[in-house]
Amino acid sequence: MTALPWPKMPARLVARMLSGHTALGLALSALLYIVCLSGTLVVFHNEFSRWEQPGITEIEAVTPQTIQTLLENVLGRLEETPDQVTLVLPTPDVPRLVAGAGEDYWVAGADGTLGEPVAHPFSEFLVTLHMYLHLPAIAGITLVGLLGVMMLGLVLTGFLAHPRIFRDAFQFRRGKSARLGETDLHNRLSVWAAPFHITIALTGALLGLATIGAYALALVFHDGDFEAVFPPIFGGETETGPAPDGVADVATAYRNFQAERPDLTAWLIYVNGPGTEAQNIEILTQVPGQLAYFDGVQFDAAGTMIGATGMSDGEAGQKIAAAVYSLHFGWFGGLPVKFAYLALGLALTAVCASGFTLWLIKRREKGRPSPRLERAWIAVVWGAPAVLAATLLGAVSGVMAEAVLIPFHWLALAGLIVLAMLFGSARHWSRALRLAAGALTLAGLAVHHAVNAGQYQGEASWGVSAGLAVTALILLASTRPWTWRPAGGGTTTGPVQVG
Repeated sequence: MTALPWPKMPARLVARMLSGHTALGLALSALLYIVCLSGTLVVFHNEFSRWEQPGITEIEAVTPQTIQTLLENVLGRLEETPDQVTLVLPTPDVPRLVAGAGEDYWVAGADGTLGEPVAHPFSEFLVTLHMYLHLPAIAGITLVGLLGVMMLGLVLTGFLAHPRIFRDAFQFRRGKSARLGETDLHNRLSVWAAPFHITIALTGALLGLATIGAYALALVFHDGDFEAVFPPIFGGETETGPAPDGVADVATAYRNFQAERPDLTAWLIYVNGPGTEAQNIEILTQVPGQLAYFDGVQFDAAGTMIGATGMSDGEAGQKIAAAVYSLHFGWFGGLPVKFAYLALGLALTAVCASGFTLWLIKRREKGRPSPRLERAWIAVVWGAPAVLAATLLGAVSGVMAEAVLIPFHWLALAGLIVLAMLFGSARHWSRALRLAAGALTLAGLAVHHAVNAGQYQGEASWGVSAGLAVTALILLASTRPWTWRPAGGGTTTGPVQVG
């Protein structure tokens, strides 16, 4: 017998390595599932932000003079002059006027008067969860980008590994066994929404790994100059004329913008270096009728147009870069597209959940069950929405400060996973967590209505409330006992329940 080129590893060490391998697989699957679940909700980020402050009077348009007044009011409110002031103009998605700098932002009235501070902690919590997994910016977005690469690989290899997957696109075997039923659900959702899955994975990978890609381009083409990578795509600095005394003339800039670029819709106004000799103005815009997420037009401090980014009418690479964000989040085409992304996002989330579930079922059928791992996965699949609902309740009730939401979320989810591994059954944990998710969602909705009694205005506030109510009722209705009937007849409880 030929000797192995490496020494035989001790059985105990092999067992530990296998356990570590399994734990890593669970962790990556859990993170991918959380990213998909949170991403489905982030599609409605604007609606959630309006729902969290439902009493704000919404406006459709502002005048140039209102914008000038708003800038002056912000500078007067801040203790120190910032490097940049941001003015957020009303748009169809968010018909509100907002302004501020750094961590301080206020909602403003139609006359430019500053009102209450912006406060939508749950909306921002969702965005940072999906984009960064609440990690430091570069590390978090890179990890999410790598998860996008992993998802893309799973989608493509899944098709290659199942040559009959398209032929059996409408075959269901829900009454035969847990494994066959779960397999059909996994494969059907994978096929029906394949273009969406590939789009989300690819754009997520591009967004997540853009920073690393920029560093690589800087090293190869710009002698390590990171800042030199972006001007060819997003435009560079432009020469400005002499700055007028006092604050930049955003009113004139806005009038000139409306006259020279009627094809664009103003969205954000950045006043860079307010009050300094180098101050200038940039208007970030939406691009009606295109996939481009934004474009930009630059003005000097006197309001004269001095440049344009060209994301909507520039080179092909610029147009692709501008479309990635819109394609990933469904932020184009209004509510019909958002509802389509909701349905497809839920399908993608279900595919992520059922993939690991299938692996667990196959292990059990081969006589190698992992009951603790099964319960841990249940805690991930149904614990994640339950903890999100608890976080929502804490945010809208004011019980949790914004800084508490992130540690609470991760500690609560980790605690559920540990508890599920220690005792109980997968079926009981599944039912209990779905019940908790539904009840906590209803509680959050009730508290929100109580706190904001009589203040609801605008379709977004009522729409989000209706969506949360329907979600809660579906979760509660799903807690009734379920059974599946094998081919030979009779009734049997499934070994692993995730759906």
